[in-house]
Amino acid sequence: MKEQPYVITISHQLGCGGSYIGKKLSEEFHIPFVDRDILKQIASKLNIAEEDLEHRDERLSSFWEEFTRLQLYTEPLAGGELQYYPSDKELFYLESEYITRIVNESSAVILGRGGRYVLRDHPRHASIFITADLPERIKRVATLFQITEEEAKDKIQTNDKERAAFNRAFTKSDGLDTRLYDLSINTSSLGLDLATRIASDAIHFKLDI
Repeated sequence: MKEQPYVITISHQLGCGGSYIGKKLSEEFHIPFVDRDILKQIASKLNIAEEDLEHRDERLSSFWEEFTRLQLYTEPLAGGELQYYPSDKELFYLESEYITRIVNESSAVILGRGGRYVLRDHPRHASIFITADLPERIKRVATLFQITEEEAKDKIQTNDKERAAFNRAFTKSDGLDTRLYDLSINTSSLGLDLATRIASDAIHFKLDI
């Protein structure tokens, strides 16, 4: 009998090293790392540009963004076809559907996208939350995006607010509540490599792999 696939979900804040840890775990366990591929697949399915979905990643549309979406939905393209842009709710549903399909077929590491909530009832699921102290997040984001530390701080604060609103709207929970996860790690205290090793040990223990 084929063993049921397992899934590792990584929830994280911007600038905490969540992507780094997720990729390292993917390499260690020899399973796919799923991040922005989800948006690429959805964009392809809907025949729209990936960039049109990227700015809505794990955030809610503003009133004017939603108004523009509805306008675009009703205005035909040059070929006479209607251009379709999903609402926030529809986009979350499509992402959830894609995530569920992936883990039904094979084991995977899922970064963000409400994966912890979507797969909360999966029998072989290890959920990890990655955080870090604000000063370190600022430095990492400034380096990553090649911006000033003041700009990095603004970017982090905006991203935190958007993710909080996203979680409230679609998961009905506080994404910073560590009780929701099997393991929470502060990479400022431990560093990325030690944090990865601790996460790996926890995954081996919980999933018995």
